[in-house]
Amino acid sequence: MSPMAMPFIQRIRSLELEEQILDIGAFVALIGVFLPWIGGQILGGENVTYAGFGFYTAFIGIAIALLHLFILLITIIPITGGPVLIRKRYRELVRFICSIQATILVLAALSVLTKVTLAFSRMEIRFGIYVVLIGSLVTVLYSFLRVQEQRRSQVQDIFYHPEQPSVSKTREENYPKPPAPPPPPAPEPEDHRIYTP
Repeated sequence: MSPMAMPFIQRIRSLELEEQILDIGAFVALIGVFLPWIGGQILGGENVTYAGFGFYTAFIGIAIALLHLFILLITIIPITGGPVLIRKRYRELVRFICSIQATILVLAALSVLTKVTLAFSRMEIRFGIYVVLIGSLVTVLYSFLRVQEQRRSQVQDIFYHPEQPSVSKTREENYPKPPAPPPPPAPEPEDHRIYTP
């Protein structure tokens, strides 16, 4: 492996697990656009196979590819030393919106392809569209989790002030430990006199 690729891979590995899975989902969906979406025999008896950039769904395939490419570039460009495309404050929300749009477009393309296969009995849907669908769903799920995590951290930042002591210390100061219980009273001295009747 080239020395230039090593730092890039190390930076990818240093990302949070959710972000890695999100980017893998977007990458899988992007690759799926290049795979066969529909194929079979058309009216002339010729065997044809169309990827996401062909057939009636070409514009949908291009839009899906651009959305997933944009999701990937949000992560890749800053890692490679380029400028930040989206501010950190809006990054997770933009990813979530793009992934939802891509998933809706995949479902629209799937409905178009289903109608075509019903009209032409020798045409069938191929695995590429399902690869894109799975990648898009993974991207939606993990971008949603990232949005929720970002909101949770924003709420914690609102209520946390570094100049104030931590919550546990404040509780200890306001509610000190109760004093130790007093020692038990000393036993009375035993009487060792011999009892005589």
